[in-house]
Amino acid sequence: MESSIQIIAGVSFLAVGLSHLLRPRVWAQFFIDLRERGEVASFHVALMHLPLGALIVAFHNVWRGAGLVLTLIGWAYILKSLVYFLWPRYGLRSLARVSLERAWEFAAGGVPLAAYGGFLLYTAFRG
Repeated sequence: MESSIQIIAGVSFLAVGLSHLLRPRVWAQFFIDLRERGEVASFHVALMHLPLGALIVAFHNVWRGAGLVLTLIGWAYILKSLVYFLWPRYGLRSLARVSLERAWEFAAGGVPLAAYGGFLLYTAFRG
């Protein structure tokens, strides 16, 4: 089961990471448009992170070695979702930082995300 979750996470991180890297302005515009919906935007962000976080936590309970990182990411996604659900104004403050001028931040974040996704896929299919 652990390798299945690694594959799901790896595919997700690789796809989103490459998209962040290659289309940072579209991501920025997406969050700018989402922000215009008010506090509901925080719920959207929470709902984007909760399913993968829940899958990781439920089926990848690894607290040693390289697997520890994925488990911690799963818990971080759940924590982020909880914060955005319970304190939507906090989520809005976070979304307020997004601008087209700062779209490069999405590209910068896409590099490690895509790399980690590739690493997860490599390790899952290697052994």
